[in-house]
Amino acid sequence: MRHAARTSHAGHDKDGASVSRPSRRRRHPALLRARYRTLFFLLLTILAPALGHWVALAPALLGVFAGLVSVHIATDRGNDLTHTFVVLDWLLLGCVLALSGGADSWLLGTVPLLALGQLAGAPRREWPYLLVPALLLLVVLAIADPTLGGDRAAGVAKVAVLVTGGWVAATRLKRRPVRPARAPRVDAATGLSTGACLPGFLESATQTALAEHAPLSIVFVRLQHFEDSRDFLGPERSEQLARGVARRAERRVGRDGRAFRIRPDSLVLVLPGSSLAEAREVAAELAHDVSGGLIAGRRQTLAVGAASFPTVRRLDDLLATARNEALPSASGARPDRPALPLAAAQ
Repeated sequence: MRHAARTSHAGHDKDGASVSRPSRRRRHPALLRARYRTLFFLLLTILAPALGHWVALAPALLGVFAGLVSVHIATDRGNDLTHTFVVLDWLLLGCVLALSGGADSWLLGTVPLLALGQLAGAPRREWPYLLVPALLLLVVLAIADPTLGGDRAAGVAKVAVLVTGGWVAATRLKRRPVRPARAPRVDAATGLSTGACLPGFLESATQTALAEHAPLSIVFVRLQHFEDSRDFLGPERSEQLARGVARRAERRVGRDGRAFRIRPDSLVLVLPGSSLAEAREVAAELAHDVSGGLIAGRRQTLAVGAASFPTVRRLDDLLATARNEALPSASGARPDRPALPLAAAQ
């Protein structure tokens, strides 16, 4: 037959192939905050001695320890004690500031950093609970220096402005949109191009067919009872079964054609230059080849359908026509078309 000697040169779009990566799990806000807390107080343990405030090193180190503990708790228990640690953050920062110059301390510039770290990644409804404990910082500063640097109103305003600065910075942060995982372009089990590649290839092939006034046909191939095979054989051997069918399909697509695995149980063969009658011939040969022997220790049967362009002009209708031929009709009988030596569809 015309297609029997066709050799497979179906490319797999290696240049454009990509391996899908598992989506990264979104980290819990409490865990992010705990890690930030550790880094924040670690920064204070460096800055305090550098500015000559050695006595402020004690609460800064205590903050580092609290951060490490909170990381452990957030990892194991999520939000447990999260607001307790927030209160402790502001209290310890107040102690660091009180021991390093109070309202006039250079370390006062870290207040917006702590506010930002508390709010970033947290739901907006929780923000009041994360900022209200900042009043403890004012209380500690007022205990250490009731005048707050000589002008109580100015001292309160200064702290309020710094906390507000952290809040404004947090509102400006835009959460990076989660990118949907890219569909793989090569099926790992069979080596065929996936359904993600089919629309682009069909579009190109139909344009070529129009330009050359040549036919273009597709064959839809469905592995019958594939889910039963998966349950009986297991995932690995059922994929071996699909791989065996794919290899036989690749041998029949010709030099310019390509085979695609669009679903676990479904393949599509695109046959440029083939008429509908020739596509049906290819389908019959493939079905006979597959059912004539054992693949992965099991006899497999196929249900197939075919359609041709430009008889069917819209690409969606082209695929749907071929797919519908491979599906059982409402009464369970095959749709009317030339007889093929195939087993009945499911």
